[in-house]
Amino acid sequence: MLNGLRNLTVLALAAVAVFSIAIFVTAGIALSQDESSYAPSHNVGSGDDDWWITYPDQNENSGKEVPHPDWMLDALKEEPVLILIHSSTCVPCRTQTPRIKAAVEKYGDDLDYHDVLGEGSSLQEAVDILDVYDPYGIGKPVVPTTIFVTLAKGPDGKVGVAWHSEVDAMSEERIDSFVNDAIYYYKQNRATWT
Repeated sequence: MLNGLRNLTVLALAAVAVFSIAIFVTAGIALSQDESSYAPSHNVGSGDDDWWITYPDQNENSGKEVPHPDWMLDALKEEPVLILIHSSTCVPCRTQTPRIKAAVEKYGDDLDYHDVLGEGSSLQEAVDILDVYDPYGIGKPVVPTTIFVTLAKGPDGKVGVAWHSEVDAMSEERIDSFVNDAIYYYKQNRATWT
């Protein structure tokens, strides 16, 4: 009986340990972000997969300065920003919206999240945001569009506003990679941003 109780206790402790580790990992806490060994998944540059300081290669305004709105610059004084522009009727939005909400659940304490419905009374807000952060610069709202904004060093070595946006649904892993990078870059550069 005593051996059975010991075995049960050991199993219970092991279950608590496994559960604690799982909670810690799924809470979105990137251990490597707290260590100097973290390597961002996406570099600062002008390619499709990069963080952009100016408009990226695929944008019709490639290489030009981005006119970040004042509200964005104010938000960046506190934390990186995540924006989802979506519609209640588009099929890819039905995939992207829960994935973004899952990322916000994991990382919300380290992000300023904006959920913008690209229809009805918030249509103009969506259009205004996409006028700045459309990755292609095509001048019309496309949903879903997900926008990540942080602070990073540009090619000149100065810290500036870095962003990345994607049209269509993204995988959870890709969303997490940009969110982790946004948080990492922000923590590395906020003290020197002017």
